[in-house]
Amino acid sequence: MAHTIVIFGASGDLTSRKLIPALYQLDQKNRLPADTQVIGVSRSEFTDDAWRASLAESTQKFAARDFNEAAWSKFAQRVFYQPGDIGTPEDFTALDDRLRQLEGESAATRIYYLSTLPRLYPEAVARLGAAGLAGEEHGQRRIVIEKPIGTDLASAHSLNEAIHRVFQEHQVYRIDHYLGKETVQNMLVLRFANSIFEPIWNRNYIDHVQITVAEEVTVGRRGGYYDTSGVLRDMFQNHLLQLMMITAMEAPVRYEADLVRDEKVKV
Repeated sequence: MAHTIVIFGASGDLTSRKLIPALYQLDQKNRLPADTQVIGVSRSEFTDDAWRASLAESTQKFAARDFNEAAWSKFAQRVFYQPGDIGTPEDFTALDDRLRQLEGESAATRIYYLSTLPRLYPEAVARLGAAGLAGEEHGQRRIVIEKPIGTDLASAHSLNEAIHRVFQEHQVYRIDHYLGKETVQNMLVLRFANSIFEPIWNRNYIDHVQITVAEEVTVGRRGGYYDTSGVLRDMFQNHLLQLMMITAMEAPVRYEADLVRDEKVKV
């Protein structure tokens, strides 16, 4: 069975800086199925080889310690590019044809990763549905939505409604990539599984909490995103609030996604 990861916004900063280096490192550690393939979709007119060459340069930069020419060449053979515009229905038909060509006639699992401007999320989801790319008749279909999930409560509800018109809830992953940082992932273990800190992690012993985000990355190529979102919505509304909630939340009854989320919301 083929396993396909489709990245929309393939020419963007997140793809070259985070997504492809992470997938390459997983592949290098044999943590991806051997028949996993990656297809990038964006408006830029790349060929497969041109996109691979661009990604080799960025991956060598952002995964420098783990970069190996032979390992990259092996991984890159399963990396493909499909030009496409989210606003053009015909491009989703072309994407469907390309996916069928690469996957063959057998069932396949797919992950659609929206690494695009947030304002394009509803249209991208609708186009996937209209092209018949969301149904699970021939294998699992999942969609990954990057933060921000809306800019306020009303827009978050609106986005969720748009998603649920096409995908069922079990198909949807909403992510904040700060939660993937090693220190953040270890925070709950540090707090609740450590007999030294757990009894004193409360207002009686902690004077204040200071969260420092020591970012060195500039706006770079993300000017269009920052023009509409701004730094408060980019950093404070999600990254910093997530860190605050993990720092202050009570222990969930069980470590399941819904229960952890419910404890976060109480903060």
